[in-house]
Formats: sequence, C-alpha cells, structure tokens
Amino acid sequence: MSHSSRTNVRRLAAARLISNTGSEAAFTALLYTTYVRTGSPAWVSAMLLATFGTIGLLSPFAGSLGDRFDRQKVMVASDLLGAACFASLGLVGSPAALLALAFLAAVTESPFYSASSAAVPNLAGPENINWANGTIQFGSGIGHFLGPMLGGVLAVALGPTLVFELNAISFVVSALLVLGIHGRFSGDPSEHPHLGGLRAGFHLVAADRTLRTLTIAFVVFVLSVGSIVVAELPLIRLFRVGGVGYGLMGAAWGTGALAGALRARRLTEATERRALVAFNFVTALALGSVSLMTAFPPVILAMFVAGGADSIVDTAAETLIQRRSPDAVRSRVVAAVDGCILTAFAASFLFAGLLVAALGPKAAYAIAGLGCGVAGVLMLPVLGERRRALRASLIETSPLPRTAAEPP
Repeated sequence: MSHSSRTNVRRLAAARLISNTGSEAAFTALLYTTYVRTGSPAWVSAMLLATFGTIGLLSPFAGSLGDRFDRQKVMVASDLLGAACFASLGLVGSPAALLALAFLAAVTESPFYSASSAAVPNLAGPENINWANGTIQFGSGIGHFLGPMLGGVLAVALGPTLVFELNAISFVVSALLVLGIHGRFSGDPSEHPHLGGLRAGFHLVAADRTLRTLTIAFVVFVLSVGSIVVAELPLIRLFRVGGVGYGLMGAAWGTGALAGALRARRLTEATERRALVAFNFVTALALGSVSLMTAFPPVILAMFVAGGADSIVDTAAETLIQRRSPDAVRSRVVAAVDGCILTAFAASFLFAGLLVAALGPKAAYAIAGLGCGVAGVLMLPVLGERRRALRASLIETSPLPRTAAEPP
C-alpha cells in the first residue's frame, strides 16, 4: 500500500473521528435537552425515530447520490449541510422545532456514510480494505467514545447551544479534511456503467447470497439489542452504581471497540469470514452473560469484550459488502444494507420500553445475547460461500485431464 493511499485513509479516518465526536456529543445534548424541556420519554423516542428511522428510510436516495456523483463532493456537501442544520439547532427552543431540525440533520447526514464506505476500496486498493476499514473504524470508535461524555458534560455545564455550535464546526473541519484527500473516490465510469435506479442496491443485496445473509442476520441482531439501550439506566439503578457506573459501561464498550478495530486491521480475505462469525458468537456470550451477573465489575468486563468483538464483526462485514459490490452500485448497496439495519434498530425502540418495564433490565441482555446468537447461526452459510468460491477457483485453474485420443 503506497504512502499516499495510507495518508488518504488516515485523513478519512480523521474526518470520521471529528464528525462522529461532534455528532455523538450533539445527539446526547439533543436527547438531554428534549427530556429536560418536556419531561416526556415519548419525545425522546420521537427524536430517536426521527434520526435513526429517517436515515434508514432515506437510504435508497442517499446511496444513489454516492453512485451518480463524485463521492468526494457528496461527502463535502453532506458535511456542510449538516453544519448548517446543527448551527440552527442552537437558535430554536421548542421541542417541535428541535424535532424538525433533527429530522433535517438526519436527511443531510444520510449520504455521507454510504459514499465514504463505497470510496474505501478505491482509496486503499482491494488488498488493503481490512486495514483501511479497521483504521476508519478506530477513528469512528474514538468519536463514539468521546462524544457522549463531552455532550453530556457540556450540555449540563454550558448549555446545549454550545454543543450544537461545536458540532457544526466539526462538520466544517471534516469537510476540509475530505477536500484534502487527493485520491480516487469513484471508479472509472466507463468500466461499469451506472446500474439501475434507486432500488439497485436492494436488488443486488437480494440477489447475492452473502449480502442477503448478512443483512438478515444484522436485522435480527439489532432488533434484539435495541432494548439494551433502554435497559442501561435501569441496570445501573439495579446495581446502585449511579452515573459513575453508567459512564464506566460506556467507557468499557468504547475501549473494547477501539481494541477490536486495531485487531480488525490485521484481517485478510482468508480470515475475515471466520472472524465475522466467531466474534459474533463472542458478542452474544458477552451480552447474554450480563443477565446472570450479581455484581457490577463483571458487567464492565462483559461490555469491554462485547465492544471489541462487535467492532471486529462490523469491520469484517463492511469489507465483505465492499468486496461483493461493483463500484457503480457500491454506495447504494452500502446504503441498502445500512438502511435495513437502521430501520430495524429504530423499530426496536417501539417495544423496548415495554419489554424492559415488564421483564426488567437483565432480561433485555438475555434477549440481546439470544438474538445475537441467532444472528451468528444465520451467518454460518457465509463460511460455506468462501469454501465454494475456492473450489470453483481451483476447478477453473486446474488443467483438464487428457483423453486417450490426445497426443502426449
């Protein structure tokens, strides 16, 4: 991998780090502000649906932008429009206005991820995709780790408006970093003509067994783990560890995710499928084990292990999606898979509160572990796809046996 390619990937990772840190901080401040001003969990749920649900539903349109236009320009435009939305959030006060601007922010942000993910194979080269995805995942992980803490502290100490404005600045910095990348974001249009329309990504996912299997497995996973987002606060109340315990849980998951991203950089085409399945089962065991714990310290360890394993799974899955998608439709394929996952995740909030209220927080972790285990079982055919591909390759490259009639 050339020095320039590594530099380009690191710039993209830095852009993700900065924008994710700002976004996570602003999202935390947004939920905090909404709850303080309304005192209503229903408004908080509405904010969650307006963000995750919107990005999921807009995935066909968002993905098509990354295939029809230069991906670098799409990412920069998405960042700048997002900056405008978050700058405006600090100027409004009513919950309805906050909800409307949160919806617009989700709309403007939606093309960035699919365009940036689709660009990775072009920027890094096919043999270095795992290194690139692991590096970018590491940057994103730092943002997910720092953002909520910064957002919570700043929102309480200095007010949410400052957090929204800082996030707007982070989007501008991200746009400048992306502009500084001097590499190829999209393939040669003459090699692959533009394929299909808005639904082309969904069509390819449905037709490709590996992509279809991954999507179904991840939908099952997020439907089962959505309830633990709601269960975290009741869980720390159950263990009587307060805000410190809540922070430690988030820190443990984030630290594990960073360690997992570094480990995922060493995956290869020969090992990524095994890692995908094996570490999915590790995540299942770690999450499920929380339901059996009677003391809080082991919960921290379980969160660290789950965060690390989940990070490896995410990197391996993203690499597989990139490998199996032609450049001309890759952004729409990424958006289609991500859209299905985010829509399912948003849908899980519709029943998460009722589930935790009825069965308790530990039950949510038991269900999450079970659902993750089912997802791992659903992923098992992905291992067979690799073996079948290798056999087919050996058959194609091996010489045909000579018949008796052929001269030596």
